[in-house]
Amino acid sequence: MSPYKNVVLVGASGSVGQTIVNGLLASATEFNITLLVRADSSSRIAQEGHAAIRVVRGDLSDDAFLKRALTDQEALVVALNSTPDTFKLQDRLVDAAAAVGVKRIIPSDFGSDVTNPKILEAVPLYQGKVDAARYLEEVVAKNPATTWTAVINGPFYDWGMERDLFGFNPKTRTATLYDNGTGKFDSTNITSLGHVVGSILTAPENFTNRYVYVSEFAISQNEIFEALLRATKTHAKDWTIAHRTTEELKKEGLEKIEKWDFSGALDLIFAAVFKAGLGSDYSTTQRIDNAAVGLKQGDILDTTTVILEGK
Repeated sequence: MSPYKNVVLVGASGSVGQTIVNGLLASATEFNITLLVRADSSSRIAQEGHAAIRVVRGDLSDDAFLKRALTDQEALVVALNSTPDTFKLQDRLVDAAAAVGVKRIIPSDFGSDVTNPKILEAVPLYQGKVDAARYLEEVVAKNPATTWTAVINGPFYDWGMERDLFGFNPKTRTATLYDNGTGKFDSTNITSLGHVVGSILTAPENFTNRYVYVSEFAISQNEIFEALLRATKTHAKDWTIAHRTTEELKKEGLEKIEKWDFSGALDLIFAAVFKAGLGSDYSTTQRIDNAAVGLKQGDILDTTTVILEGK
C-alpha cells in the first residue's frame, strides 16, 4: 500500500499539532499538508508559508465546507484539546471525512491508555475520548473505505518536565513524591509524536483500525529524580522533598473540577500516572509498536539533561 501523502490536520496551532506538523515536514515521505483553521482564529501557525503546507480557513461548523476541504484527501489527523466542544467537532470531521472517502483518520487521543477501565475510572474526563473513539469506529464500520488509527503514548515526558508536571522543580530544588515515587508508567516525548504519525501514514497497512502503543520511557518518579540529581550534579539532601499520596492528588483534582477549575484535570491524570496497579505502565500488558514506527527507546538521563539545558 502506498503512503497516504495528502493529509489534513486540525489543531495545528496547539502543542500536539505543532509537533505533528514538524514531524510530517521532516519525514522522508513528502507529505502535502492542509491545515484546517477556523476563519476567526487569531492563532499563529509557525509553519505557514512552507511549500508543503496549505492553510484553509473557514467555518468548521459548516458540513459542506468540511466536505470540500476533505475531498481528495487521504488522511485526517485531529489534534484538539479534550473538551466536549472539540469532541463534537471531531465527530463532525469524522462524518465529513467518511462521506468523501478519506482513507485514514487519526483521532485526537495521544495520551493515556483509555482502553483500560481502571484508567477510565480514575480519570472520568477520559470518557469523552472513549465516546469519540466509539463513534469513529461506528462510522468506519458503515464506511469501510475509511479506516482509523489511534495513538497511545502516555504523558509527554519533555513537555511535562518543561512545565514541572512530574512533581519536580529543578530551579527551586523541590520534589513531591507520590506513593513514595515507586509507581511505574510509560512516557513518550512530544517531539517524537510527529515521527510516529508520519510512520503510520507512510505504511498505513500496518496500523489499520487499531490503537498504536508507543513508549520511549518506562519510568517512575524515583527514576526521574535520580536522572535530575545526576543532571544537576546534586544530592537528595540538596532538595526539599515532600511525600504525598495519589489519593490526595486525585481528591484535589475532583474538588477543583467541582469548582469549574479544570486545572484539576491534570491532577487526576497524574494521580493515575503515578499510582501503581492502574496500568499506566501499559508496556507490561500491551504490544508496543516502537519498532513498527521506528521509535527508539529513550535515555532518561540524556533527555532530562537536554530539557534542563533548554529551560
